[in-house]
Amino acid sequence: MTYISIILTAYNDEKTVRQCLESIIAQENADMQLECIVVDDCSSDDTLSVIRHTVGSYTGNISFHIFRHQSHHGVSRSRNTGLQRSNGYYVLFVNASDMLLPGCIDAYMVNLMRHWDADIIVGNVNINQRQRLFDGLSSAKVIGGKGDVMLHEMLRGHLYLFAYNKLIRKELLTNNHIVFDETLPYADLLFSFAAFSSVSNVVLLPDVTYNYQSRLVNVMGQSEKWINGLMSSYTATCDYLLDKAPRPESSDGGYYQAHQLFIYGLLSHANLLQKEYSFNSQVKRELAHVRSRLVSQTKNDGQKLLYLYFKQDGSIFSGLLKNPVFKNYDQHVADVRNVMDVLTGH
Repeated sequence: MTYISIILTAYNDEKTVRQCLESIIAQENADMQLECIVVDDCSSDDTLSVIRHTVGSYTGNISFHIFRHQSHHGVSRSRNTGLQRSNGYYVLFVNASDMLLPGCIDAYMVNLMRHWDADIIVGNVNINQRQRLFDGLSSAKVIGGKGDVMLHEMLRGHLYLFAYNKLIRKELLTNNHIVFDETLPYADLLFSFAAFSSVSNVVLLPDVTYNYQSRLVNVMGQSEKWINGLMSSYTATCDYLLDKAPRPESSDGGYYQAHQLFIYGLLSHANLLQKEYSFNSQVKRELAHVRSRLVSQTKNDGQKLLYLYFKQDGSIFSGLLKNPVFKNYDQHVADVRNVMDVLTGH
């Protein structure tokens, strides 16, 4: 049986896909069966030719399978195609603009042997060759718990929101019907929340296993369609989280606060982006609706301090909020914004 399926998605990546494929080929391991599912999303440049040439000259023991969409559907459809075609016990998503670092698969396998019951193993990441996501880790960290426990870790920024560079037990996804929402141009947020809410054990690695190069820096500068699509993904994620908000009386350790503040952090980041990019009227209405829903829900749940915090922007309350708890709220929101800054390449 194939042990790991590497799912590589590509669209107009002729300049980077060769390097990405070569980084996958470098993971070859005689003791372990690997496959790489390559999905080209109907590229209009030479991406497919580069893929075929690179894979065609390879003679090692990684099994490569190339699929091409007949029309362009977006990365979510591409990942779902790869997932459907994969045969591995674990799956690992890779972007064609990125690279697996030397020893990536070995690091995952060593930790799988140590933590055989892990549902997801999360490697450390270099972002745009400038920063690492898990700077504070010196050894592997095991996070155990289901539902609220795992989501709380995610909401506090301890589990990053990208789909790539996570070794995921495929059975976890199939048993819980977890796929990428193809109506969204960026479905990583919803996918990650769904996956982490279904796990029992996650392992975080200090090993840097992946180089991530944000494509959004260039794409967003050129495409008003993309930024509006990203904001629609934000609002869909916020609606999803609001639907699943815990009851304040049933949550502990500040989970309710973290949950609502994460939503507020996404909306706050959207406000920052709105100063730089043009949002269409529909996106503005969606953002306003989600914000109104967040404020109303928090008020109805009897969370007066959070309600005042969400209402403070430009209101008479802003000068009254001297309670130190608001500094903690500010820090949590700032952490969410920083995570989303990484996503958008800011």
